[in-house]
Amino acid sequence: MQIFRTVLGDVPAEESGRILTHEHLLYGYPGAELDHRTVFDHPAAVERVSDQIVTGMIPNGYNTLIDMTPAEVGRHPQFMVDVAKRTGINVVAITGFFPERMGVPYYWRRQTVEELTDFFVRDLTEGMVFAWQQTPYKAGAIKIATGQESVFPKPSPVGAYGRHVHEVEDRLIRAAGKAAMATGCGINTHIDPMDFEVTNPGREQLEILDEVGMDLSKVIIGHAFVPPQVNMMREVLKMGANVQLDHIGIPWRVGSAEELDEAMANALIELIEDGYLNRIVLSFDRWFFNPRATVTETDPQLENEKVNLNYMFTSWVPRLKAKGVTDEQLDQIMIHNPRRILSIAV
Repeated sequence: MQIFRTVLGDVPAEESGRILTHEHLLYGYPGAELDHRTVFDHPAAVERVSDQIVTGMIPNGYNTLIDMTPAEVGRHPQFMVDVAKRTGINVVAITGFFPERMGVPYYWRRQTVEELTDFFVRDLTEGMVFAWQQTPYKAGAIKIATGQESVFPKPSPVGAYGRHVHEVEDRLIRAAGKAAMATGCGINTHIDPMDFEVTNPGREQLEILDEVGMDLSKVIIGHAFVPPQVNMMREVLKMGANVQLDHIGIPWRVGSAEELDEAMANALIELIEDGYLNRIVLSFDRWFFNPRATVTETDPQLENEKVNLNYMFTSWVPRLKAKGVTDEQLDQIMIHNPRRILSIAV
């Protein structure tokens, strides 16, 4: 039997509906939870996020959301539970950390591969820890992340084993692969498009997972289309992994949403024509609620907070259909592919 391990318990995979594979219900850069200016009212925030889901997800056939928020970036098990109860959607939490440059608290940088593996497995099988307390709410997938993203972005330097991967990130990726094999869960990843200038970051992530014996068909390379690097994606797909088309309506590292959407749509058509329909998933990478301080030049409000959930079907899907994508192909990408990759056999 295949299931999704949600924060409310295991759910049969066939009840997934459409799936958003990379979203953030509550998001804050590491340290934001210490700021007087980011304190929020929990019930009001749950209501705010739930209203967005009820009006933007449920009418469009989405019933499952993978909350890709890492442990140090505002992952809040009770918040996810309360949203799931209020809306009735399946919320799947992840275990994992952000890139070393932006996250991975000092405590975890000192851990061995074996200790990190144990942490991931316990998050997936016993329940996540929050504010020094054990919760009964389990994660259902693992996130790995690499990249030199920072206040002043630049490509990643050469790090561990000759790759553009930091030493701590390398350990975390190896631990993620071991934990995924032990539990049967899937892995979704974060890469920084800046790294396209110096390497294929998706390939480097997959090489490490392959070295520990991970089944790459259970791995999604996130942000692979931002902006589209078709040859790099072909390299990833030939290795047996999957790619995620995200930032729909969100112009990350590109001049406008229209420019990025059109480029991503054309790249998607190329990959479908290449025979990779069954290895592509779709998501926004949307921040449903980002408690924050004031907007400044070094801390701007990003487009991830602004895109409307209905945009998928008012703009993106019509764009694809105008290019010849069928309803059956859309179901493959929105339902069947993520269901196969991210469900767990029990």
